[in-house]
Amino acid sequence: MCIVLEGEVLSNERIENKQAAIRKWLKGTQKQFGYVMNSTLFAMEFTGIYNHHLLEVLHEAGANIWLVSGIEINASRGLERSKNDRQDAKLIAEYACKNLKKVRLFKKPRTAVKKLSALLMMREKLITSKHGYSVTGKEYKGFSIKEEYLIIKEYSAAMLRTIDKELKKIEDQIKDLIKGDERLLELNEYISSVDGVGLITSANTIVETNEFLDINEAKKFSNHSGVVPHSEDSGKKIKKQRVSHKACKKMKKLLHLAAMSAIRKKGELKDYYERKIAEGKNKMSVLNAIRNKLVLRIFACVNNKRKYEKNYVYSLAKP
Repeated sequence: MCIVLEGEVLSNERIENKQAAIRKWLKGTQKQFGYVMNSTLFAMEFTGIYNHHLLEVLHEAGANIWLVSGIEINASRGLERSKNDRQDAKLIAEYACKNLKKVRLFKKPRTAVKKLSALLMMREKLITSKHGYSVTGKEYKGFSIKEEYLIIKEYSAAMLRTIDKELKKIEDQIKDLIKGDERLLELNEYISSVDGVGLITSANTIVETNEFLDINEAKKFSNHSGVVPHSEDSGKKIKKQRVSHKACKKMKKLLHLAAMSAIRKKGELKDYYERKIAEGKNKMSVLNAIRNKLVLRIFACVNNKRKYEKNYVYSLAKP
């Protein structure tokens, strides 16, 4: 925990990541340095579940909280010869002081969104396990003796059946959770009305944007999902635009699957895909453009509070 005021480090200490310890630290440092919650910024690197105790205590105290991505902080490091927690805390505090214009205050997700996030996380872990067992079975089929393969096949098949059953249970719970919450149901109806976008993509979009409170612009979400091409030029050397790997790969994968689904159906996106391929465009570049189109449509539907209309006719205002 590092406290910085006008470039000067007032305190830099290690405490336990427990709510009682955090409350004690807050009480002690407020008494020592005299800061007040409503005029103090608390910045921290996003570390998933390890942020939980600090976020709960600070939110309870009415603090101004800024969750900063590790990628963003690391880009500001410069040349470092050593690294430890104390230096990291100082770096985060100094980064916050220098970048006040970038601050996006944390908005605590509702309980329903946290439950949805937990279900999606467990689903992702089951999908990963399923892939592992499937690959293992295929590998041993071609490179082992029959007796060895039969053992692998038997236990892999049993695990795959169990995983499929649990996946079905989780997806049913996701559906029930969304149906039982008015706000989640409304957002899901807007998002899933877009061609190619299903329940899982919709649910992940809701979680990643915190019900569109943390990310409410299509361009920011496209950047977050890694589907925006960026240039990398230097002098006369001009490279081909590429998407960044510094993104939410899970969301990128889901948008890719949605794009693949959309181009299989008769409609505008399929026509667009076939036209661009016929013009000689790169297949992946065209698919990436479709991923962007899906994001634009999702955000347009949510921001305008209406489902996507395939044959929407724009009305011209009379002079």
